[in-house]
Amino acid sequence: MVITTTTTSVSVHTISFRGIAGSIFVALTLAILLYVIGFATTAWSINGAYREGLWENCRCGKIGDAQDWFHAVQAMITIGLIGLILAFLLVCIYMCVHSLSKNKTLIALVIVCFLSVVFMVIGFIIYGSKRDGLHWSFAVTVISSILCLVAGILSVVQMRQSGVRM
Repeated sequence: MVITTTTTSVSVHTISFRGIAGSIFVALTLAILLYVIGFATTAWSINGAYREGLWENCRCGKIGDAQDWFHAVQAMITIGLIGLILAFLLVCIYMCVHSLSKNKTLIALVIVCFLSVVFMVIGFIIYGSKRDGLHWSFAVTVISSILCLVAGILSVVQMRQSGVRM
């Protein structure tokens, strides 16, 4: 008689608003709030009478045309916003919907957080290399991307504590 045993690892997810999952939620909530403020305002760059945001620029009553690099920045920052919103939805699903796989949701959250940060940083690098006089809207979106990175790192920690393997 041959007896075979199989060992399966069971992931145990500790989900609490006071724990790591709550910290991820708070970081992503603040990140979305700050990112939308920076995304929508016209103070990415200010030089004298010239003000520029992602969607509007103005120089003494004249509106200028956007260059190709600027369209690339708009695309990267918009993809970052979409990813940030998706990450927020994933953390809400992770914390509140118990009928879906917690492991897959957490893995997706990690991937989306880090990909969003990559797109954001690409947009920041392009914009920062082309413009002088970076101002508060730019800074707010950079802070938001740091919060998204923190959420991604906390998600990895949550994965490790829950025993999730990729």
